[in-house]
Amino acid sequence: MRDLLGLVLVAGMGALLAVQAVTLWRLDDRAQQRQRILDETQQALLAQTLHSSTLSGAIAVGLADPAIKDLARGFDVPPEEAQLHFARLRMRLPVLSVHVIDRAGRSMAQDDSERAAPGRLQVFQPYISQALGGRASVFAALEQGTRTRNLFYVAPVRSTARADSEVLGVVMLKTDAAALDAVLNRHGLTTLLLNPHGVAFSATRPGWRYAMTAPLTQQRIDAVRQSGIFAGYFRNGVASALPFDEDSTEVRVDGARHVVDRRALDWLDPAGHWQLVALDNVSALMTWRDRWWVASVAFALLLLLGLLALRLRRQGERLDALGGHHDVLREALLASPMAAVLTDADGRIVWANAQYERDSGYALAALRGQKPSLLASGQTPPATYRDLWSTLMAGRRWEGSLVNRDRAGQLHEEWVQIDPVFDGCGRRIAMVGWHQRRASAQRVRLAA
Repeated sequence: MRDLLGLVLVAGMGALLAVQAVTLWRLDDRAQQRQRILDETQQALLAQTLHSSTLSGAIAVGLADPAIKDLARGFDVPPEEAQLHFARLRMRLPVLSVHVIDRAGRSMAQDDSERAAPGRLQVFQPYISQALGGRASVFAALEQGTRTRNLFYVAPVRSTARADSEVLGVVMLKTDAAALDAVLNRHGLTTLLLNPHGVAFSATRPGWRYAMTAPLTQQRIDAVRQSGIFAGYFRNGVASALPFDEDSTEVRVDGARHVVDRRALDWLDPAGHWQLVALDNVSALMTWRDRWWVASVAFALLLLLGLLALRLRRQGERLDALGGHHDVLREALLASPMAAVLTDADGRIVWANAQYERDSGYALAALRGQKPSLLASGQTPPATYRDLWSTLMAGRRWEGSLVNRDRAGQLHEEWVQIDPVFDGCGRRIAMVGWHQRRASAQRVRLAA
């Protein structure tokens, strides 16, 4: 009973470990899927921004478009001609609007299709200054006044087609930021795009848009408000908090466990890197039903294996005990004053004790494989042998007297008892003979 209770306890512990192992395996598999999704989303976002044809187009316009260069220099370009040129650019790239700024940071011409708010240049000054320094970039922002979500591609306008030529001004192209939302929604994973201040510019959960990573501090909120990137959204100094902070690796959302993973996005933003953040609900990876099923199967298998091992151990103990009995029996046979011989089913000797060796004059090595008739003297009546074999073939014990000759040629009358040995199926597998001398050779000769 103690062994069985111990076995149940070990099987129970093994079942718990099996549940843990399956859970870790599923988490690892899910982590690999999440990494793949994040990598694909990161590349898709870069294809929409820093590696996009729109930014390449803005750089090409700044290098090779004479009309844009004239506008940046402050030349007198008729407004209708400028607007016609902007329309051609919108069709070619395509973009929502075009804005040209001179080296002093003044607006020289902008697309009539969408008038920018007066405060745009002030808010976008860090990106304009970077472009005036010769570096193109991409950033996302809310348009002043309308609060529409847009992507802006800023590139320097140069005096010649050489990338190291003098910067005359800046060309800024605007597109709809809905393309970012489309990228985030491709894989069904909860994902967010955070700006360098930790504000969600885009999110698969609309309610998280414009919320900030924890902890919320007035200093952080004021920094976002002063940047103007989110128009007047933070004007009242209040912000909503996301359910995770900048360093979270795991959070609970709506009562469910979520793993948090991140990827950095370098858009050459002067404020720093943007971040792609994914929240993966891993609670459903191993439901209570799954845990119960795994635990039950593991418990049953371990219990079955344990019972088998216990049975094998007990059989081993019995065999050891039986082996001990056999050793005792063998020693007793070896030390017996009676001669004992063991043959196979065909009557060939497989073993004999020391007394048999002494009586016969043959060593066991010489006896093995021989038949006991090796010792026959020829003086035992044939009728005796017929009776012996008919009795043994019938499966019964035979007892009687035989006259045998030892190796030295001496004759001996022996009392003999032979027993057939059967297996569990009733087949004869061996015979055991006991020999006890009754008379010496001289007495046998006198009797003859």
